[in-house]
Order: sequence, then structure tokens, then C-alpha cells
Amino acid sequence: MSAPAAVEPWGTLTPVGRDVWAMLSTPLADRTTLCNGGLIAGRDGVLMVEAFGGDAGARWMRERARALTRREPTQVVLTHYHADHTGGLTGAREAGADLHCTAQTRDDVLERNQNAPVHLLGDALVIPAEGEQVLDLGGRRVRLLSLGGHTASDVAVVVEDDGVVFGGDLVWYGMFPNFVDARPSRLTAAVRRLRGLDARVYVSGHGGTTDAAGMDAYIELLTLVERAARDAQARGISAEAAGAAFRMPAAMSDWTLFNPRYFERAIGAWMREIAGS
Repeated sequence: MSAPAAVEPWGTLTPVGRDVWAMLSTPLADRTTLCNGGLIAGRDGVLMVEAFGGDAGARWMRERARALTRREPTQVVLTHYHADHTGGLTGAREAGADLHCTAQTRDDVLERNQNAPVHLLGDALVIPAEGEQVLDLGGRRVRLLSLGGHTASDVAVVVEDDGVVFGGDLVWYGMFPNFVDARPSRLTAAVRRLRGLDARVYVSGHGGTTDAAGMDAYIELLTLVERAARDAQARGISAEAAGAAFRMPAAMSDWTLFNPRYFERAIGAWMREIAGS
């Protein structure tokens, strides 16, 4: 990977392609940006992936865009509604960038996030709930794929000409995923679809970047969680007990968690889905 474009206590902005940069945040330390995201530049525009966790982080990303491309971000895309990806909407849009998100994400930000900037969501350009939308940045096409699984509505950002995928929180790498709003079977299906793109670089929503082999390992982790849930359901034990007994694969022993109960949360989400079906 190329030398970082910027290094701060809250994370590292690093090039992952031609005029494509990934922001890899350090959320367990400094929460200025909090989530991962990035910048994608074309001849006519600059797309910022995510509004990040707060206005200071979003403004810093805009500063980086100006330094790297000599332009403000012209567009911002939200991958989903969670506040660690949308809390910086004011900072992200105060220079006039267009906002792209699904209607579900827009509505969830308004209904579920505290102090959501209503005036910045009313003119959002709506990404279709199914299928995809293509943004033309000038000499560069960026695909916005509507999926779902981490939440009711998730968008992945695909830079086809450089083999880069920003997976939002559909993809975690180096950190165990948060299943708080997950539809587990949809999540696994979405991750498999992203893996099927056979991209060169996958930018996770939290953690690091990975490649196709890393995505295979991530899919295996999701499969292990499902297996643990089905086993717990069959044996009549609780998600709490199953979570306490869950162990990461040896190759992932250095992965971290936002919350020590994330294993329980993931297994519980699967158990609810299994019971409902």
C-alpha cells in the first residue's frame, strides 16, 4: 500500500487507487472520524464516502479533499443511518455538497438519530432501494449498490475502474461486526455479493482494508456465528451463554470489539431470525 496521505490520532488517510483514498479511523482511541470512509475524485467532482462521526471529522476530510484534489467534495454518500457514519452531516455539507442516500437511510437518520440536521436531509438525492445507481464524476463511474443486512438499508460504493469497494458496515475487518440492527441472512448474502465483485481492495466500515482472501475469511467468520446460533437454538441455551463460549478463529485472534457483548448480540440476532422463520 502507498504511503499515507495523512496520519492523525483519529486515523490514517491512505491511497488505495488512482485518486481514491481510504480513511481508516481508530475508533477505540480518538473518535473524531469514528468510522471508515474515503474520497473518490474524478475530472468533474469529488465524492466523499460517509459523513463520519462528527462535524470536526467531516471538516477534516473536506480539508484533505482540498489538499489532495484542490476541490471541495461535490457529493457525499451515506452507506447507512448509524450515527457514527452520519453524525458529521453539517460539517460534510456546509460547502454545498449534494447528499446521496436511500429513502430508508434518510428516514432512519431523522427518526432514530438524536439532533439529526433535518434541513440537510430534505434535499437528499435518493438512491433506489434495490439495484444500483451510477454517479459520473467525470471520466470515472462510481456504482452505488443498494443491499442491506447490517441495517434495513446499506449501500456499497464501487470504483470499478480501480477495483475498490467501500463496503460500509457490511464489511468489518480487524474488528468484530455489530449486529445491533442486522438481518443476518441478508448480511451474509450482501457480503457474498461484494466478494463476487472480486475487487482488488475492500474498505471496511471499521477496521482495515482487505482483499478477496480476507473477504473469504470474513464470510467464514459470519458462517461460524450462524453455526453457533443454530447450535445454541438446538441445545436450548441462551445467546448470552453461546456468546460467552464463542471463540474467534485462531487467524483472527487479534481482532477487537467495540463491546464485549458483540458475540452475544450477533448470535442473538441469528437466533431471532431462525425462530422467526
